[in-house]
Amino acid sequence: MGRKTQHILVLIQDQNYTRKAIVHAFKLASIFKAEVAFTQISKNTSNNQLPGSLIDELNTENIAYKEISLGKLAIEPNNTIKQLEAIFIVTEFAKGKLSTIKRNEIFKYLYKAKIPSILLGEKSEEKCNYQNITVPVDFKRETKEKMIWASYFGRFNHARIHLFVANHKAESAQRKIKATLIFTKRMYEQFNFEYEIVKSERSSNWLRQDAYSFSEQFHSDLMVLLSQKNDGLLNKYFGPTEIKKYLRNKSNPILFINPLKDYYLPCN
Repeated sequence: MGRKTQHILVLIQDQNYTRKAIVHAFKLASIFKAEVAFTQISKNTSNNQLPGSLIDELNTENIAYKEISLGKLAIEPNNTIKQLEAIFIVTEFAKGKLSTIKRNEIFKYLYKAKIPSILLGEKSEEKCNYQNITVPVDFKRETKEKMIWASYFGRFNHARIHLFVANHKAESAQRKIKATLIFTKRMYEQFNFEYEIVKSERSSNWLRQDAYSFSEQFHSDLMVLLSQKNDGLLNKYFGPTEIKKYLRNKSNPILFINPLKDYYLPCN
């Protein structure tokens, strides 16, 4: 029996904001030799039809796609992810939906997902090559998961990976970061893609803010971030304030990863 076709899963939040998600989904499908599945999650709409003509217009490589429906939230999105062998979620935020005080149901799905999510904000560019990746490197054990996911873009898309490393005086933090970099070097050097280590002047607690500026300076087209293990119910209903602020103001998308999930991985 042959391998099932993998998919990019597009979660449509607003019918009027789909163009960027469609373009990014087909780009990712092209990179990872996958197909695309579209589904609408908003219940507050009278129009449940996919924008078929727009999808066909933007599908310049004639990649196979289909429309699906999600089941109950209790089993989603992971039931659909498993059935489709999905490897990434893509979702686009409508203008005005990233307010810190507005509830957003999409995060209930993203925090449960056993695959990373590509988050497209108000200023995200429509076209993205996914060849210039920024990865903040702190002392947390889960940081290795960011390295693994960034490596897929290097392996499948010849991306250049910028490892933006926290600066610590404490020896314990230094040892943890060094161990992560040794792990990363051993893994990355098995594959033929470029990476570089850039040292920040900030500690792990402030690293992400510095990484945002770095990513703009070097025209990064993807920022790789982990959700926090202690993210509470407010973040899962409203979304993390820091990430929503980033998506309101920055142009490059976020690869949002839940740490320590039993992931479904892209095939080699």
